[in-house]
Amino acid sequence: MKLTPKILTVVLIISLFGSVLEIWGGSWDITSHALGAPESFFTPPHAVLYSGVGISLIAAITALGMIVKDKEILRKSFSLGLKLIIIGSVIQVVAGPGDYLWHELFGTDGLLSPTHLTLITGILIQSVGIVIGLTRMIQYNFKVTKPSITVGFSALWFIVIAFIFQFTLPISKGETMNLNPDPYVAGIILAVTMPFFCTLIFWGAAKSMKKFGWASVSAAGLIILNVTANVIPATALWGYLPWFAVPMIIALVADGIINNKIKIGKFKEEIAGALVGAVFLVYSMPLVGMSFIQFYVFNGVSGYTLLPEFAETLAINLGFMAIPGAIMGIIAVKVAKKKISIPVESTI
Repeated sequence: MKLTPKILTVVLIISLFGSVLEIWGGSWDITSHALGAPESFFTPPHAVLYSGVGISLIAAITALGMIVKDKEILRKSFSLGLKLIIIGSVIQVVAGPGDYLWHELFGTDGLLSPTHLTLITGILIQSVGIVIGLTRMIQYNFKVTKPSITVGFSALWFIVIAFIFQFTLPISKGETMNLNPDPYVAGIILAVTMPFFCTLIFWGAAKSMKKFGWASVSAAGLIILNVTANVIPATALWGYLPWFAVPMIIALVADGIINNKIKIGKFKEEIAGALVGAVFLVYSMPLVGMSFIQFYVFNGVSGYTLLPEFAETLAINLGFMAIPGAIMGIIAVKVAKKKISIPVESTI
């Protein structure tokens, strides 16, 4: 029996729902620990995170069953998305029990640990698969596809930021291991990777959906995920809230440039990329501040406790990092235009 594209789209959306829970719960978990929540495997953020893992596993098993049942699926372009969802879910299933065992053996850990890195890698692979699968479903003109892609890009953006944080935030010191990065290495990694991938994802959203507004909604989705997971739970960080107007305005302008709502002539996509890359700090705040605070905090002082003060100097830091961020944004667009193919709309 041939499986219909509608069924496959439903599986992708179920996987998307699971991935959003995983990403949001994982980020909430970081904030929870930074606020001094007791270290334990059994916590509300972990419950949300691993509920997402369970939902993702159901979607992955269903996808595998579909592939086994109908080998023709493997010849379709969207099959790559299904394969990545299956691979990502398998990695997450291994990471879950591994994380519990790690806590039992080594006690409190930091942000970066073998099991955390395994889990977040699985979620990242799954999120990439979801976006690939859904964008390659555009040809079937289902009304639910583009709204789902919008959420998919938001989730992918958020998990990419979290993945970069694994190697750049100074909160990876546990009871038995200190995996905190060198401050200068962390600063270089942030300055290169964060604006590059923020721009790459935004460009992908704008080009995939080919209409003004969709990429801006993806940026809004990222902001909502970030604010609810990392700002709202900590009242001391509410001073960051007005700053989130900046990335939203930049997203609308960049979206308008790419989709010809704002006429600027030649190099329009590179200019849009430069704008998005220039404000990478505010797309990834407030936690990104810890990577800069560590240059001038005293030993034994948590960078997280000083994040309210970082909000007061964010304009200075943003100005300092805007030029390298814009350069990386331009590079991201040039790489994307050469290496990434964009699905076309269906004529069905």
